[in-house]
Amino acid sequence: AAHISRKIENMAACQKLCFLLLLLLVSSTQAFVVVSPRSTNTALQAEPKKIEVCGFKDCRRAGGGARLEKAIGTIVEEKGLQKEIEVMGCDCQGECGYGPNILVDGAIVNGVKGREAILKALGIEE
Repeated sequence: AAHISRKIENMAACQKLCFLLLLLLVSSTQAFVVVSPRSTNTALQAEPKKIEVCGFKDCRRAGGGARLEKAIGTIVEEKGLQKEIEVMGCDCQGECGYGPNILVDGAIVNGVKGREAILKALGIEE
């Protein structure tokens, strides 16, 4: 019975350790910056490389399409990021009810309406 008690204590200690490691991992992910493997710049880049704007009917109705593409392009030019960020249209992403939608390096961002939302989606500070 004593060796069973020790195994139970070891299992409990192991579970606590796993929980703490998971907690540490989750809380520390906010501190990392992901660099695109396509980047030729060796410095860390917070800005995305490729922005794709949905231009299908629901996103267009919500303010997407050419209007949003132009607004994003204007901000990219204002910030002097034309060489770092490419803006283009894309196919429907299937999240029409949450539009206008964009892809930032392949990750979908919903509800991109207005300058503040664009800046936030691109990771650019005013």
